[in-house]
Amino acid sequence: MASSLPKKNFSSSKDHTDDLEWTKDINTNSFLTEERRLRSSKQCSVKNPTTNQMSQKRLNKFNIRVNQMTPEQLDEELKKRQLSTSGEIEIRRFRLKHYYKCELISGGENPLKMIEQHFEYIAVVDFEATCEEKGDNSYQHEIIEFPIVLINVQQQIIVDKFHSYCRPIIKPILSKFCTELTGIEQHQVDNAPPFVEVLHNVDTWLNERNLLSSLNKRKLAFATDGPWDFAKFLQMQCHLSSIDYPRWAKEWINIRKEFAKFYPVRRCGIEQMLKNLGLSFDGRRHSGIDDAINIARITLELMKDGCVLLFNDDIHASDPKFAALNEKKTEFNKNTDDENDLIVFED
Repeated sequence: MASSLPKKNFSSSKDHTDDLEWTKDINTNSFLTEERRLRSSKQCSVKNPTTNQMSQKRLNKFNIRVNQMTPEQLDEELKKRQLSTSGEIEIRRFRLKHYYKCELISGGENPLKMIEQHFEYIAVVDFEATCEEKGDNSYQHEIIEFPIVLINVQQQIIVDKFHSYCRPIIKPILSKFCTELTGIEQHQVDNAPPFVEVLHNVDTWLNERNLLSSLNKRKLAFATDGPWDFAKFLQMQCHLSSIDYPRWAKEWINIRKEFAKFYPVRRCGIEQMLKNLGLSFDGRRHSGIDDAINIARITLELMKDGCVLLFNDDIHASDPKFAALNEKKTEFNKNTDDENDLIVFED
C-alpha cells in the first residue's frame, strides 16, 4: 500500500576481497549482542572471554574468505550447510557468514535450529484504502480491504488467512484510479460490511484462535511492510469511524525495516525484497491479500536465515515524520527508487 521512501545515502561495495573493515561493520559489530542472546538458550554452551577473542578472529578470517569465493564456490559451501542458494550474491554471502557466526557462538552444529523466536505466531497485514490520483493532504483514506496472513513461527509456514473487503462511508464510490491500482471493483465494496463490522469480525477471528491471550504476551505479533498500514491508515480509519484504536496494533514488526537491518541492503519495497531473495512476486500488486502473502514469504525467509523477529515499530515511536500525517503531502508514485521523503503508493 502507501509507503515512504526515506532519504538515505547508501553505497554497496562491489569488491570486498580484502576489505576487513567492511566485514567487521557488516558482520561482527553485532557479534557480542547475538552471543548474549544465544547464550541465554539452555542448548548453548558458554564461552569464556579468551574463546570469544579467538572466535572473533576466526570469524574475520572466514568473512574475508567468503568475500573471495566465486559464486560457484559460495553455493557449494551453502549446500554443504543445507542453506538456500537463492538470492543476490551479497545476500548469499551474508547467509553463509551469518551461519558461521551463529555456529561459533553456539558451539554446535545446526546453529539456526537453536535460535528461539520470540513469538508463536506472526500475522501479516496489508490494507488497501480509497485513493484518488490527485488527492491532497486533506484526503481521508478509508480502508477497503483487510487481509491477514497467519504464520506459525515454529513450523515456518502459513497456516491461516482472514480476508474481507470494507464498504467506505465518506466516499462510497471508488475512483477509477483506485480501482485500477488495487483491482477492487465497486460491487465488491458495495456488498461488503462497513469497517466497524469488519474490525469486529477480525477480533472474533483472532479470539477464536486464542491469539489475543492476555496471559501470553509472546503469542502473536502483527507485521507490516513499513509503518503506514497501522500508523496512518488504521489510525485514520478508527478516527473516521469514531472507535478506539485496537490494542493489538499499537506495536508491530516492520518487515521493511528489519529486512534492511538484517541483510546488507538498503530499505526497499516488497518486489525488491523478493528479488534480493531470488523470489518473484506472486499475484497482483496492490491486492491487499496478495501483498500480505508476499510479505509473509519475506518474513519466512528472514526466519529461515536466522533473523529473530521482535517488535521494532509502534504507534508512538514510528518515524517522526508520520506523527502528524496530515501535515505531509501525499503523492501517488509507483517509483520505488524515488529518494524523496514522500508518502507514495508502491509495493
